[in-house]
Amino acid sequence: MKIIILVGFLLAGSAGVFSQTSFDIKNASKYFDVKVEVATCDEHSCTGEAKFSFYKKNSPTPYQVIELADTYVQLDDGKPLVNVTRLYDDQSVINVGDYNFDGMEDVAICNGTNGSYNGPSYDVYLSNRRQKKFVYSEAFTLLGSHLGMFEVNKKAKTLETFDKSGCCWHITERYKVVRDEPIKIFEMVEDATTGIDDRVKITTKTLVRGKWKTSVRYEKMKQ
Repeated sequence: MKIIILVGFLLAGSAGVFSQTSFDIKNASKYFDVKVEVATCDEHSCTGEAKFSFYKKNSPTPYQVIELADTYVQLDDGKPLVNVTRLYDDQSVINVGDYNFDGMEDVAICNGTNGSYNGPSYDVYLSNRRQKKFVYSEAFTLLGSHLGMFEVNKKAKTLETFDKSGCCWHITERYKVVRDEPIKIFEMVEDATTGIDDRVKITTKTLVRGKWKTSVRYEKMKQ
């Protein structure tokens, strides 16, 4: 009887946890599909070692395989989120976009929950026309380790990151891309911890002709 109870307890404890699972992602890009194989899943998410295989559309053979020691896959009705970057909300396992503004699709792959507040963080790979594959970029990966995935402004050709400390300190940083390297050109810090009643200190720094210009203003705190 004790053995039966113990077995039943172990089975109940493991319910909803699955071993290696694979997903075929066909809606991330017009040009390629992705197969994701990840170590462990439950009904809400997947984590652990992962392999991302990239296929040209309608091709049975991958042209590139990227392996990560860890990932985080948020599931929606059993399927991984793709190209979703909502601040404080849903984040994808893989995002596709032109991050260096060269007209080619790049990829950001979730490498775990190493971002701010244990949020998802991303390894970023840029398309390389000569090598005909994605090439890891350390500089862009650093931008993918803030509060969620960085935002892309296609019109202005800039990237923005966000961070915070508690409820009352926020920072926005903006970058332009020069020779495949993100260069910071703007910073705004909103600080409501100064002790000035109902006022937020806003410090703005802008890069002008290679030099930083700083301005400070105070605004009434929003209710």
